[in-house]
Amino acid sequence: MRSGICNLEFAKILFPRHGQSNFIHGIEVRGGAEFQERTREALGLLQPLPEFALIRAYLGLIRQGKRSGMRAWATPPTFTVGAPTWSHSALWYAGAIAHDAYHAKLYRAAKLARPAAIPRADTWTGAAAERACLTFQRGVLVHLDAAPSILAYVDFQGRNPTYQGRNQGWGSWLDYRKRWW
Repeated sequence: MRSGICNLEFAKILFPRHGQSNFIHGIEVRGGAEFQERTREALGLLQPLPEFALIRAYLGLIRQGKRSGMRAWATPPTFTVGAPTWSHSALWYAGAIAHDAYHAKLYRAAKLARPAAIPRADTWTGAAAERACLTFQRGVLVHLDAAPSILAYVDFQGRNPTYQGRNQGWGSWLDYRKRWW
């Protein structure tokens, strides 16, 4: 029994719970009060859009973290969001939520195509997948009347969809650890 308690305490150190958990527009949001409010604002922008049905279908949890990334394989699919993303404008944060929900959609489609296999990384995180996510994000931002400069930034990222680094093996983990967003 003692080892179980130690493992639980170790897990709490590795995976701390940030703040409280609430459901906002059908998506669980876990984090501090400011994070909760910023996420409420971003989801409030998304909720009236037709794309929100896809976002809610493929994103089960948005949680506060040190850096941003999508855990599409998790139950529920989890978007961890770093402060540079969630503390930006509500519009930019809404676009980021849409972008990462699309990564989860791509993962789920690959999993449904081959249920017995783990989806290949390039099916949901490679250059083509990143372009698809940026296209979805851009469409959401257009519906939200984003400034031309924001749309131009998303377009620029689409021309170099490997900006996030490697998507396989230890290199991908190391590149993720270098993220500032």
